[in-house]
Amino acid sequence: MIKTSSLKQYLVITLIFFSLNLNGQIKGFNKIRWDREKIAPGLVWKSSHTILEDTVPQNINILIINTNKRKISLLYNPKQNIPVSKQASDGNVLAAVNAGFFNIKEGGSVTYIRVNGMIVDSDTAQKWIRLNNMNGSLLIDYTGHLVIHGVMPNSWYDSHPEFRDALITGPLLLKDEKQVLLPETSLVITKHPRTSVGIINNHKILLLTLDGRTNQATGMTLLQLTELMISLRCKDAVNLDGGGSTTMWIRGKPFNGVVNMPCDNKLFDHEGERAVSDILIIK
Repeated sequence: MIKTSSLKQYLVITLIFFSLNLNGQIKGFNKIRWDREKIAPGLVWKSSHTILEDTVPQNINILIINTNKRKISLLYNPKQNIPVSKQASDGNVLAAVNAGFFNIKEGGSVTYIRVNGMIVDSDTAQKWIRLNNMNGSLLIDYTGHLVIHGVMPNSWYDSHPEFRDALITGPLLLKDEKQVLLPETSLVITKHPRTSVGIINNHKILLLTLDGRTNQATGMTLLQLTELMISLRCKDAVNLDGGGSTTMWIRGKPFNGVVNMPCDNKLFDHEGERAVSDILIIK
């Protein structure tokens, strides 16, 4: 756990919280019928093509990971964008989702990223510009313990080598069972496909993909996504790259392992995968 006074002070200054409404589950959540499958010890896949808020179609896929039994880490290619299904082709990887924001044309992360203890990009203002949406970070230590926190200066991550993997992303959705005030940006208020990571307790995390941009899957605003993560009992949660990047892959499944409906081809099928720079993998 992070216990530095500088982190506490920075979070108090930079994050504005309002109380979590425990009765504020997303409408229709209790009516969802989930398909459930145990992929491996400590890894469960749940999915549903359902109706939420009475009339809105959604397609949801969730990976529930017990970090006592499975390891999660970042995988990154700084030079070339590659679809999730191909990046995760290593035989030890059981499942994966897309992770951070990246340069679609040139490749490479557009936010701070450290993988396996190494920074392979140059830290420049042009490459790692800090946008209002990027107010969260995902940290993984050498034991596989995952932490979600508010954003810190790049130098803070440089000075904390105990985290093997570090990624600035956002917006931050939940912290310590409280909703974070979301910025008024198009990324936040427009319905899009979404990818998110949430922490349920010290040893259970959740990776979620929510499809969109088709008649069969509407997508969500980030306020709706926050309500969904609350409904899934997450205490901390942060948004990852979404839109056409949103992809969930599970080894051995049909359609080359792609289990959601990536929308980069504008169709509700498994074929619309987008090439991305970095992914979260489960082994």
